[in-house]
Amino acid sequence: MQQTIPHTFMVDFNLTKGEPSQQSEASTSQAPNLQVDSSRNRRTSVASGTSQSSYRSPKDALRHRILHLSELLRVEKANRDENLSTYVELVSKADREKAPSIRQAFERINQRSSANIAHLEQRLQDCLAQLKRLEQKNFSPGESSSSPPPQTLKVNVAHQGPYNIFRFRPTEAPLIEECSIPESTENESITEAAPKQYLEEEAKQKLQELKSQIMELKEYHKALDNQRNMLDEAWKADKKQIMELLQEEKKRHYNLEIQVNDAVQLNLNEITNLKHDLACTEEKMVYQSYERSRDVWEVLDSYQTRLAKLEQQQQAQQQEAMEMPQASMYKLYGQLMNLLLTIAAIILVFFSTISAFIVPLLHTRMRALSTLFVITTITLAWNYFPDLTESEWKTWLPSF
Repeated sequence: MQQTIPHTFMVDFNLTKGEPSQQSEASTSQAPNLQVDSSRNRRTSVASGTSQSSYRSPKDALRHRILHLSELLRVEKANRDENLSTYVELVSKADREKAPSIRQAFERINQRSSANIAHLEQRLQDCLAQLKRLEQKNFSPGESSSSPPPQTLKVNVAHQGPYNIFRFRPTEAPLIEECSIPESTENESITEAAPKQYLEEEAKQKLQELKSQIMELKEYHKALDNQRNMLDEAWKADKKQIMELLQEEKKRHYNLEIQVNDAVQLNLNEITNLKHDLACTEEKMVYQSYERSRDVWEVLDSYQTRLAKLEQQQQAQQQEAMEMPQASMYKLYGQLMNLLLTIAAIILVFFSTISAFIVPLLHTRMRALSTLFVITTITLAWNYFPDLTESEWKTWLPSF
């Protein structure tokens, strides 16, 4: 947001459009030379007998001072506008935490600029008032009609834009002096009556005044340069501080952006993993449900087949019972025959086992005699062995 700053004190010297404007330092450095040239021309005009040439140098000095002050005022206002635009740009880019510090720095710089502008405007008003008083005091009626008063000068320049303020050029000083030549020709009759000695003393006095004014202008210019340097240093320091704050904010924003991107990436990865896990779980559940349903269907099929077999067996038995009523008798006879055959087989096995034990003992004559002797001995021993009571067994075998 740019602010339009009104320019109140402006002077128009009928400058030609399209020529380049000079800087304030160039106008300040050229002002004393122009004043010295005007004083020399004044001496020549005094020798020729002009009375208005003695008043040209103070007016030129005041005009040059007005020009210099106007140029300084323009530069100061331009700096203020630039600072304002820089402040607006920084505030639009900075966050809420850094905005108060930036606003304090801008207010400090703006106070200095406002004080300097007010001081320059006051000095410009004083110079315009001095020029007005000098013209009212020293100009003749014919001359005052030929040169515009300060009010018209101010009004003419007030209609110009903020960038058309006092474009002073050293080449225009002769034009100002040429404009005042008809004034001297109109009053030649008055100056011829004045004595030359008085005019020379008056010219010397005016020259001393001009020199003193030139010294004042130089001192003022030096003070303005010092003040400008101080303002530049303060502005550079504030700019450096603001740039450091901006760099810190940029670094903090960059770090925050990296952290946010990392967090977002991590969340996206987690979401992707969760989706993958959900898909895998869903597939597992579908597969398990399919397996369980298949097992259930297999069990149901086996039960159905068993039931079908049982029903078929039951139907077959019913059909057999209905078709063969005497089948039970034949079956009973068969079982009885099987029982008899089994008993005969058992008896044969028993006798074969006994014969298997006895035949080896009776295989030879010696074995048969030995076997008979052992059987006889055992029989005789059993018959003649006395009966033993339980008490005797306990005495012989106490452990039992």
